[in-house]
Amino acid sequence: MAKEKEIKTNAMRILDRQKIKYEVLQYECDEFIDGLHTAEKTGAPVEQSFKTLVAQGKSKQYYVLVLPIAEEVDLKKAAKAVGEKSIEMIHVKDITAVSGYVRGGCSPIGMKKQYPTVIQECAANFDKVYVSGGRIGTTLCMAPEDLKKVSRAEYADFRIKNRKNCMEADQNEEKSSGLFLFTVMRLGNFFQKKIIK
Repeated sequence: MAKEKEIKTNAMRILDRQKIKYEVLQYECDEFIDGLHTAEKTGAPVEQSFKTLVAQGKSKQYYVLVLPIAEEVDLKKAAKAVGEKSIEMIHVKDITAVSGYVRGGCSPIGMKKQYPTVIQECAANFDKVYVSGGRIGTTLCMAPEDLKKVSRAEYADFRIKNRKNCMEADQNEEKSSGLFLFTVMRLGNFFQKKIIK
């Protein structure tokens, strides 16, 4: 019996064409589930799992926002990031008409049109990130720089603050800076005491 050929999504075909390395994670699901449940099913780390949202600016231009699954969009920051006076999320019923994808299978790669795209900047702190593969039941994993390149995106900070997941990577950076500062201060005190003596 012949091996069943994998049916590729538009996102996967684009990645293949551009010779970008990626992994495919499949999970059993017939209807929409949120990103947290998707990560649970695939075993992908929550902080490295990103959701794809579509917003519309005051100019009527559509924008793609890619941010961690446990975080929420700060609309003011998002508007500033894309150069709009204001933006709002599109209605769920309009997702397929605008993106070409269904709710729960919306990928930042291969939408029916190339919309301006921004990725929450903390993605750059990870060696790989997970996004929808373009259909329910499929997740793609790749380097954040590759995701940025293939979706022609920019990094920006547009999340609501005081959330934990994505901030963990930022905090590690802050801890390193804090430790360095603490060490410098301790050395300063040590030399000061030596001089006084």
